[in-house]
Parts: sequence; structure tokens; C-alpha cells
Amino acid sequence: MSDKKYISTRGQQRPLDFYDAILQGIGNDGGLLVPNFELEQKDLKALQHLSYVDMATEIITSFVGENEKEEIRELCQKAYGNGLFPQEVVPVKQAGDVYIAELFQGPTAAFKDMALSLLPHFMTYSLKKKGEERKVMILAATSGDTGKAALEGFKDVEGTYIQVFYPEDGVSPIQKQQMVTQTGQNVDVVGIQGNFDDAQSAVKQAFQSKELKDLCDQHHVFLSSANSINIGRLIPQVVYYFYAYMTLVNEKKIALNEAVNFTIPSGNFGNCLAGVIAKKMGLPIQKFIVASNKNNILTDFFRTGRYDARRDFYKTNAPAMDILVSSNLERLVYMMAQDSQKVRNYMEQLNQQGVYEISSDLLEKIQTLFKAGWLDEDEVLETVKNCFEETGYLLDTHTAIGYGVYKEYQKAFRDSTKTIILATASPYKFADSVYQALENKDLSEYEAIEAVCQKTGVAIPKPLVALDQREVLHQQVIDKSEIIDAISQKIKEISL
Repeated sequence: MSDKKYISTRGQQRPLDFYDAILQGIGNDGGLLVPNFELEQKDLKALQHLSYVDMATEIITSFVGENEKEEIRELCQKAYGNGLFPQEVVPVKQAGDVYIAELFQGPTAAFKDMALSLLPHFMTYSLKKKGEERKVMILAATSGDTGKAALEGFKDVEGTYIQVFYPEDGVSPIQKQQMVTQTGQNVDVVGIQGNFDDAQSAVKQAFQSKELKDLCDQHHVFLSSANSINIGRLIPQVVYYFYAYMTLVNEKKIALNEAVNFTIPSGNFGNCLAGVIAKKMGLPIQKFIVASNKNNILTDFFRTGRYDARRDFYKTNAPAMDILVSSNLERLVYMMAQDSQKVRNYMEQLNQQGVYEISSDLLEKIQTLFKAGWLDEDEVLETVKNCFEETGYLLDTHTAIGYGVYKEYQKAFRDSTKTIILATASPYKFADSVYQALENKDLSEYEAIEAVCQKTGVAIPKPLVALDQREVLHQQVIDKSEIIDAISQKIKEISL
């Protein structure tokens, strides 16, 4: 067994090994699990020419233990080397003076596939390692992309059941159709009348509920998470930072050891936090530029140190970022402060008053690494149009926020450091908004898919072809107050 242990950001969870951390999903004190060991400094030269599977093996083994390397390689091969992704798992394209790492080449055309293709393998491997005979019920809240990627990853995986909650009116029509047509004997998709934050807080509450724990014990089930609160979601995301960097090195666009910036469209902050971990492992990252939509709580935090969720919630044309409680920020605050008591106090304040403010020295430390900005909905559309007309590269609405915020940063700080933008979804997942941006006309989402393809010549991803022809299998919609009941119901059904 590995000697690498994971502890909670709130300091009241006994240390867990990698497998227990994956299976438990969240600290039993409500905190998030983080490595309690010195992160290994990687030898960049040794990583330079590795395939995605080999690089993933090298990076992920650092979190498990060297003696598990061959097993980890096998899991990475199943996730990334079995035809679910193209051979070039993360292509890096150029758009003008920036590089765009396409994280959306997987089975659901969104970046969540990068981690959620591997998490089910982590999960089944961990179940075996622990001799676990109970069934595991995976809970996920989604603002659009996690849901489909988790459903696709876990469908028909032995010993697992998955229940996904999504805001009925808070995801794109394409995202919704991908979820409600999901096949699989062990999947359950539930729309809620509420927003993503309502779904996410109910899922977190489920892990804290004594009643649900008793019910689980009674029915030989235990709960785990597919959201980025699970460390098993976060660790695979570290890999693509190294891979995108090495692609540029191998293409002679940058020199080995040259520092770069990363720009990340961010809602729940997991994507960005994986980069912070990559930096701690020796990847030469100078700045993270965090890009938000009109729900710009992260922008305010990085500029002022104040995290204030007492604000209007907006539904925007970048719905995966319509979030006011960015879970993974808690991990960042912990990693920067190294003080679980402090984190516990901040999270208590957030819980009780809807706001917390970090100390000025901690803010200063964070600001040396982070810049942040945001775009409103008109600016998002304008950016999609400008980028396509100027560079020929077609952005989705979320990646457009990254591109637009980066351009503002570049102008303000005159920073000539080479920059990689993480592209989080195919433009076809938000085709109606993309078409509106290009032509200033409205079309229904399925008409827009065809029209965007005709206009741009960009291929439609396989997972989205004829999506509207698929049979709707999940029609349940509940009020946000009924989520815990729906979870209880499913626990009872699983054990029948």
C-alpha cells in the first residue's frame, strides 16, 4: 500500500491513502482532500517525448507510489489509449499569438472527459484494492459538462451507480440532450428547479448527512463523488498542463524550461487548481490568468481577496461557468496558507454569512501567481467573431472568455510570455451562441450545428452527430429541496 496520504483542507479528517481518498470523495469534516506529502519535482527532459498515456503514468504515479506504476499505466491505457480519444489526445493549435490546448477531443466533446475517462478506472481499482464489497453510488452536480462526461465514464461499470443532478434551465440544450439520452443500466439523470450551486451544495450536504449514512450502512452502499471535489478528478488534470507544454517544446515554439502563462476559463476552479499542482511539480508556469463570465466572483476574489457570494446569479451564454461557489478555491486557499484552522474559519463564514475575506499577506502571495478578468455576454460573442475572422480559429463561448480576458491582460500588462489557453469545449456544444456570434442571427441549436459547419468548415464532433435523433430516457425534474430525498430513494433501489 502507498505511504502517500491525503488530508482534509479543514484538518479534521484522519489521513487517507490514495484509494480511500478516491472512494470517500470528500473529507468527512466537509473539507476537500489534498496531498499531505511533498509533491515530486519532475525531470522535464525525461517527460519531453512521452506519449499521453506514458506521461499520465509518470505524473499520476507521483500521487500513488512508485510500486503501483504498472497498474497505473494499465488504467491510463484504458482511459486514453483505447480509441475514446484521437491519437493526439490534446492537440495544441495556434490562434494568432496564443496557443490553444484542445481538451475536448474525448467522448463527450468537453474537457471533463480528460479526468472522467480515468476516474471510473481509479474507482474500480480502488474498490478491488480495498476488498470493498458494498456498492458505490456516485453523486454528481453539473453545470453542463461534468454530467455527461461522468455518465459516459461510469455507464455499466460494475459495482457502481451514478446519479447526476443538473439545473433544468441552466444548461445548454445540447448539454441537456446529451444527458437525458444517456444509456446504461446504472445511470440516473435528474433535472432540478434551481441552479448549479443548489445542486452542488445538496451533493456536499449528502456526504455530511447522518440519516443518509445510516441508510447507506443499512443497504450496503457508500457514497462517492464525480465532481472535482474528488481528488481523483483533479489528479488526471495535472497531466495535460505538462503535455501541452511539451508539445510546444517539441514543436520548437518554446525552449525547454522556458516559462509560460496559462489562461483558464474557470467556474468551479478545478481546472485551474490542477495547474497550480503542475507548477508545484516543476512545470515552469509564470502566471495563471483566470477568466470568468458575468458571474465574476473569482475575478473579484483575485483582485480584492474577498469572496462574496451574496450577489445576483446570472444565466449566461457560457453556462458551464454559471457558478457562485467555486469549490476548489478552498484547496487553493489551503495550499497557499497551509493552515487548516484558517480555512475552516473562512468556510464557516462563507456558509453562515455568504462571504469571507482572506488576510492581506495571503492575498499578496496569491496575486503574485494569479491575474483575473471577465467578459459579459456581448463581449463573449464579439470575441468568438473577432477570433474567427482574425485567426481562422473557432472558439466555443467558454474558451472565448479565456481568449478575450487574455487579450485584455496582454494589453494592460504588456506581457510577452508565451501563453496557452485551455479550450474547454467544442464550439458545437454551444452552436446557437457561436452562430449568433458569427452571423448575428438566431437559429435553433440543431440548425445552428449545421450552419456553423457550413460557414466554418470545422468538423462536427462524433458525439454530437444526430444527437437530436436519440431517445430521451430520463425525464425526472424535481425541486431543489427534494434532492436529498431523491438520493435516499436511489440508495434503496440500488440495494434491491
